[in-house]
Amino acid sequence: MTARLTHLVHGRSQQQLTLLVVCSALFFNVLNGTMVNIALPAIGRDFGLEPARLGWIATGYLLVFGVAVPFYGRLADRFGARRLFVIGLCVYSVSSLGCAIAPSYPLLLAGRIAQASGAASIAGLGMAIISGVYPPERRGSALGYVSATVGSGAAVGPIVGGTITGLLNWHAMFLLSALSGLIVPVAMRVLPPSERRPGEGIDLLGGVLLGLGVGGALLAATEGVRGDATAPVVLGAAAVSLVAFVLLVLRQRLTTSPFVPRALLHNGRFIALVVVSFCAMTANVATFISLPLLLNRDYNLSEVQIGFVLLPNALAVATLGPVAGRLVDRIGGRLPLRVGLVVILVAQLTFSSVGVGNAVWLVSLLSAIQGVGFALMNSPIATMVSLAVGRDHQSSGLSINSMAFFLGGGFGTAMLTAILTLRVRAADALNPVYTR
Repeated sequence: MTARLTHLVHGRSQQQLTLLVVCSALFFNVLNGTMVNIALPAIGRDFGLEPARLGWIATGYLLVFGVAVPFYGRLADRFGARRLFVIGLCVYSVSSLGCAIAPSYPLLLAGRIAQASGAASIAGLGMAIISGVYPPERRGSALGYVSATVGSGAAVGPIVGGTITGLLNWHAMFLLSALSGLIVPVAMRVLPPSERRPGEGIDLLGGVLLGLGVGGALLAATEGVRGDATAPVVLGAAAVSLVAFVLLVLRQRLTTSPFVPRALLHNGRFIALVVVSFCAMTANVATFISLPLLLNRDYNLSEVQIGFVLLPNALAVATLGPVAGRLVDRIGGRLPLRVGLVVILVAQLTFSSVGVGNAVWLVSLLSAIQGVGFALMNSPIATMVSLAVGRDHQSSGLSINSMAFFLGGGFGTAMLTAILTLRVRAADALNPVYTR
């Protein structure tokens, strides 16, 4: 009895330490992504960059990150997640240091690309590692903390980035990201050993086609946002993406061991959850791209002030993420997921109806309500995906879901920008119940 109790306590302790390591790495990862956007103007001034070249500091990161996430997931199914996670964390930390000391634009861009290749392993494999150490009946609670970490990092990033860039410089911002290297020795000691699963090989051609499809779609979306949607680079990237996805479908049917496991494609529940992830993130990110623009243009707030206005959103996500996870463990994920999606919808419709010119506190309150919806939505999706795909395809399934989240954010931004561009001189509001 004593030995069993000791084993149980040790197991719980390792689970909690693993959760702490993964959440810490994810926080640095997400924080960096939102900080850099705030620092782009300062970087442009230091290197004398025009907007097109400056934009590649963000675009290059997005392209590599979006392409690398599914690769890490597929490799982890075969070789285990631990070693890939640690390698990615090392690459992320070292490349962050490289970005901090970069004396020129080309070296900074190279550092950002390397940073994205490491960050993709953290985002793609973090949830898979947590799902591997927590039993199904306690997994929702653990993934709730992960959800809270991601939401909090995204929300406080503008505050931290604006403060560091304003008080020091953008180099110091990357030094903060480099501190993630302190997690590496702890991760090597705490994370469970990788499980090698010898068996069918990995379809590299299928992986390349998936990468071209995702990369082309992201490039078309990001470049279309910045300028003419009919520009050659936009149309060319869209064409490459379309052809790559068509060839990927053919490759999936013809090869004996496709890059995306057939078990996932035949799993209707998994496919439905991935679609929900994409759509929910499209709507969620679109709102949080437009809100900072609105607060800056119509309320004349600084980046730091905008961050504090949106801080209640971060607090809502951080507080309710674990609560939503525990709800999933007790009653399942469907009800919290549906409630979360409804809350997001209500918050966005209210945003659209209230209009510009109302009190800042109302904008802050509505952002907090949307944070409640995001917390209730994000934790259940991750838990339901991990339960739907099974142990053999845990890493692939969760990384594909992470990719859908990421793509949803990119396309949400592109869609929002297109709508704003088309309606810049519109006399009437798109929402018939709009009030100013």
